[in-house]
Amino acid sequence: MTLPQLNFLAILPQIIVTAAALLVLIVDAVDRRGAFSHRALAWLSLLGLLAAGAAVVWLALQGGRQSFQDMSVADGYSLAFSGVILLAAVLGVLLAKDTVNQFTRMPGAYYALLLLAVVGMMSMASATDLIVVFLSLEILSLALYVLVGFNLHEARSAEASLKYFLLGAFASGFFLYGAALLYGATGTTNIAQIGHALNAGGGNSLYLYAGTALLIVGFGFKIAMAPFHMWTPDAYQGAPTPVTGFMSVATKVAAFAAFMRVFMLALPAAQDTWSWALAILAAVTMTLGNLAALRQASLKRMLAYSSIAHAGYALVGLVPGTPGGAVAVLFYMLSYALMNLGAFAVLVALERRGENDVQRGDMSGLADRRPGLAAAMAIFMFALAGIPPFVGFFAKFFVFGAAAEAGWIWLVVIGVINSVISAYYYLSVVVGMYFKPQTEAAPTATAKGRKAKDKAAPAAAAPAPVADVPALATSQTAIRLAVILAAIGTVAVGIYPAPWTAYITQAVQSIFGG
Repeated sequence: MTLPQLNFLAILPQIIVTAAALLVLIVDAVDRRGAFSHRALAWLSLLGLLAAGAAVVWLALQGGRQSFQDMSVADGYSLAFSGVILLAAVLGVLLAKDTVNQFTRMPGAYYALLLLAVVGMMSMASATDLIVVFLSLEILSLALYVLVGFNLHEARSAEASLKYFLLGAFASGFFLYGAALLYGATGTTNIAQIGHALNAGGGNSLYLYAGTALLIVGFGFKIAMAPFHMWTPDAYQGAPTPVTGFMSVATKVAAFAAFMRVFMLALPAAQDTWSWALAILAAVTMTLGNLAALRQASLKRMLAYSSIAHAGYALVGLVPGTPGGAVAVLFYMLSYALMNLGAFAVLVALERRGENDVQRGDMSGLADRRPGLAAAMAIFMFALAGIPPFVGFFAKFFVFGAAAEAGWIWLVVIGVINSVISAYYYLSVVVGMYFKPQTEAAPTATAKGRKAKDKAAPAAAAPAPVADVPALATSQTAIRLAVILAAIGTVAVGIYPAPWTAYITQAVQSIFGG
């Protein structure tokens, strides 16, 4: 009996992050007297993420394709997505560094779960087999279910975790059943081999289309695509804000990585069907997300519905099923990571203890009180609205351009109309920061009063900031660093997107051609 040759280079970034998670747990368990600062656990986590990032860069510079048992691969495509996931994780750790002790007494468990979620996400981006995609999906999901409910002082956190878990379990079941049907149709779970079997004319068409539909449900839940988005507002609002920022970006990046690999490599035989299905779902997702965001007083809920809309925009790039569309989606994920995590970083900086949210009225007069944060938030709002020269404009330009080139003009028109609608609620935040004095807001409300009426209250009814409640973060150095990094990236990648698009194009061509 000979042992198989295992190429661990293909999963080197995942191994590094797993080792970092275990090290954090060990240090936290051994340090019973607290001699090892809880903030040092954040630096350990950051060190692990940066080491994994160095491994990603090294593998990318090596070129070629590293495969682990034909189940996971390190190619340009997976490494590019892993880089975006690691960027989101670094910013997520920075947001939690000075706030984690305010919502949990288990910072070691918090950072370990975040790192394990990253492992699942990178594995999902690298998976070349439907079984590995499912296992990766479960790893990241289980970690996120717990992280969403980590704020033991907030009843909504537990409620959000339970909703997310129950709906996520159903979605995982749909995905697994879809994978089983594709296996029944082709006799394999390997993504490339499924494509070869279907292109050769094999497979049961009933199993093929039923399996494709169920996979859309499974992936749609993870990217918050309508009508599988119902968990999103409650989970985003109930979760600790650093968790919300991280999961809003990293989960989408991982899901889109697997979504495109599976549908473009395994299911081109059914593209005429799934392209139309995704086009309709993209139009519904964009429209529903933007219309629902218009009336949100809670900025976390506003960004939750905004996240749904951005899932629709990214889907527009997947609809054509072309390498150009895949390039556009990957660039969109990078852009979204910078501008959305930046917006959540500002919310963490403004958040006050016992509230776990920031209301739209809290932004009134922010330019006078904290001009730096106001300027950064303005950059992120402009970028999310798709206003040039920020990165959000080019992200939308590329996905709409890919769809238009493939003939999906009607979908592009819907996307442009939705971008105009979204500008209203994004720019209203900027107007409040710069043109509404703090005294114009409604009378001060207590934190408890805010929670009672945050669910779909009109923006006009938003309360003013509570001046006598201390800020959530005991120190804001790490948060400021996250805001600065995200703002620089939002501006720099927008002004000079060429090197990023060049690398992304090369990464996508490594598996899709074009």
